[in-house]
Amino acid sequence: MDASQSVFKLQVNGQYVTSSEPVTSSSHDKSTSVYTKAPSDDHPSTPQSNGGVGRHSLPLHHHRPVIGSSLISLFLQRLPSPSSVRFAALRASHWWKQLRVPSRQDVQRIVLSAAPYLLFLFFYGINPYTRVLPVAADIGRANLMNVSAWEGRLFPWQLHVVVSSVHFLPLDFVAAVPYLGHYVIPVLYPAFLYLLDRLELILQFYRLLGLTMWGHYVIWLVAPTLPPWALDFLAAHQATNASIMAETILAAHKEGPAFARIDSFIGSPFFHGMFVGNPVPFGSFPSGHVAWPMCILVTLPGHLRSRFSVYVVWVAWATLYTGHHYVLDIIGALALVGGLARLMGHVAQAQQTRCSILPL
Repeated sequence: MDASQSVFKLQVNGQYVTSSEPVTSSSHDKSTSVYTKAPSDDHPSTPQSNGGVGRHSLPLHHHRPVIGSSLISLFLQRLPSPSSVRFAALRASHWWKQLRVPSRQDVQRIVLSAAPYLLFLFFYGINPYTRVLPVAADIGRANLMNVSAWEGRLFPWQLHVVVSSVHFLPLDFVAAVPYLGHYVIPVLYPAFLYLLDRLELILQFYRLLGLTMWGHYVIWLVAPTLPPWALDFLAAHQATNASIMAETILAAHKEGPAFARIDSFIGSPFFHGMFVGNPVPFGSFPSGHVAWPMCILVTLPGHLRSRFSVYVVWVAWATLYTGHHYVLDIIGALALVGGLARLMGHVAQAQQTRCSILPL
């Protein structure tokens, strides 16, 4: 070994490191010495640009603790800090304390605004006994071809047939979601508006919904319309067996082909049981399934309307896909709700009251 050089071995964290610097008066100073791992046959040194000092690569198992700790640190950084959790809890507590409890007068106003809609539900439910609107046994006096004939004149194809022609089970379930949500809309939406402290929108929604459904009732009385799936199904069965009674067919098949596939898949007549008790089988035009979300759309706060319009389009597609409605049923629902909303807006303007209904 050259007398002018010396190799120093130091043990740092269980590893031996060496310095091959020339021995000078300052080479023993830790502030100027450069240390690397001692060379070995297993891990040869790699020349670097920092003065020829070698650096040795570590085996993979030496890196695993570092990688694992880095992943844990990254995961912990993603978790909310205790301070942010406490802040969120304080905000929720403050919001809950600021939530206004409706007074007796507010409850009375809500009940009065919902009274027309509740009255409609009552007469709708007892229709099999009153038979004001046609029931399945009255199929002989119902004009079955009104909407279907007009749609055939306006469009070169029956659009509900085109939309439902591409069908498979996942799409059946996608179409079923808005149908299941249809029955809770009149409850969940006012509850949402209450959380926003928008009592005036609750009143407007129930008034518009009541007027819309009584508009449906009058149209069903004047022009009872059979759903497209039922009309197509009836035509197919009477073509093979003309003696079969139409009301028997309608009573046996209520859910339509898409929901029948779901019932077959789950092994339970869930949707059949939901639709078999429909007291108004000739209520296809206009579409109540589209009208209810439209009542929400025109009474929503302005910044939420564009987002909710996606749901309205979803419902409209589902009614065509399931064969429950014609395109004219959808157009009729949009026109009915839009006309009534505009009428309510004019009345509110005449009375100089605040009205948040979408201007049309």
